[in-house]
Amino acid sequence: MNIFSQLAALLLGLLGGALLLLALALVPYWQSLQPIEFTQWFGTNVHFIASAMKPLGFSAAGVVWLATGLAVWKKLPTRYWLIASSACAFIMLITFPAYFVSANAALAEGAMSPAEISQELVQWERVHWVRVLAAIAGCFCAVKAGYASTFRYA
Repeated sequence: MNIFSQLAALLLGLLGGALLLLALALVPYWQSLQPIEFTQWFGTNVHFIASAMKPLGFSAAGVVWLATGLAVWKKLPTRYWLIASSACAFIMLITFPAYFVSANAALAEGAMSPAEISQELVQWERVHWVRVLAAIAGCFCAVKAGYASTFRYA
């Protein structure tokens, strides 16, 4: 059982790190570009980012949900930390269909005015930070679950 919470912590840590890299490196780069240059870059490269992030996001969420289900079923002391980690994974994942699918498509098309592109990129960054914080918080909770599972409770 402990292996699933440890694997969840590992995957959520990798995901949180990758999302943090996007937030701290790519978003400032995108913001430094002229809106038209940005949409050209984004339209050309967004599928590369998505092809790396989607499998990592879904596998991290899947493992933490599996660990949570097992912990709840077996009434383990880790279940509370894993429930919190699962909630964070859900928040992180729900941002994709709720916002990023349409925003990424709109930004990649380049059909907006330069002002709209800049404004959408600011909104993209805000929602992305929600995703970053959710992944990092989920990793923290999964790590805590890993520690909780090593102690015996009376």
